[in-house]
Amino acid sequence: MPTFTLSPINTHPQIVVLATNLPAPDDLLLAPDGSVYLSDVSDGTIRRYTKETGLQIYLSGFDEPEGMAVLSDGSLIIAEQGKNRLVRYDPNAQTVATFLNLRNATNQMGVDGIALDKHNPNTPTLIIPDSPNGTVLRVSLDGKTVTQIASGFVRPTGAWVEPDGSILIADEYGNALDRIHSDGTIGKLATLPTPDDVVEDANGNIFVDTLGDNAIHLISAVTKQNSILMDGINQPQGIIFDGDGNLIVTDPGNHRLIKLVIH
Repeated sequence: MPTFTLSPINTHPQIVVLATNLPAPDDLLLAPDGSVYLSDVSDGTIRRYTKETGLQIYLSGFDEPEGMAVLSDGSLIIAEQGKNRLVRYDPNAQTVATFLNLRNATNQMGVDGIALDKHNPNTPTLIIPDSPNGTVLRVSLDGKTVTQIASGFVRPTGAWVEPDGSILIADEYGNALDRIHSDGTIGKLATLPTPDDVVEDANGNIFVDTLGDNAIHLISAVTKQNSILMDGINQPQGIIFDGDGNLIVTDPGNHRLIKLVIH
């Protein structure tokens, strides 16, 4: 997330197409070096995008890859929805190994998004919206300690950790954006049509992509009101900020990766 002061949000953002002809682009990750990682649930790949190289295949062979996170040692954690597990890619050894197997006692699809919680830099953890089971998990970075921190969701798919440690949760089939407060209580921030993922900027503005109305919603930090920032995106799945505070969004129905220039 950008740490500089952001200019006012342009509520009529320009669309810049970054890549086209993608099978089923899904989740996104902004890496510490400024590159963007893109998972594709159709062809099982992770692609990497930079301004210099464009979009290139980085890894392949996954079963419906979804959310991703980069650890401090440079390894990449990938949520594999088809096998309901997390795997870890070690770029030095160039190996992929199981990081954490999750249970699924339902008929729902497996794990979707994940988030790295660094609000306490001394004890970073992974936050896993446990999609099929309606819970949210906290996992140590060695994958050995798993703690359930919240329950009662329908299908949580996206998470974003706020500076105070509170966690925003996109509850896809619950049609809600919720906040897990640092004391463990849960509050609803908005009713939304099938939200999939969520991010928040340095000023506290919240952006949510929604499958039910093919839109990006903005919940203003000032007014707390929910409005549509952009519609006409076909089944948006992933949403992140780039290094300038603009939004990068996957547009699977149109098989493309786009940027919304909001600053």
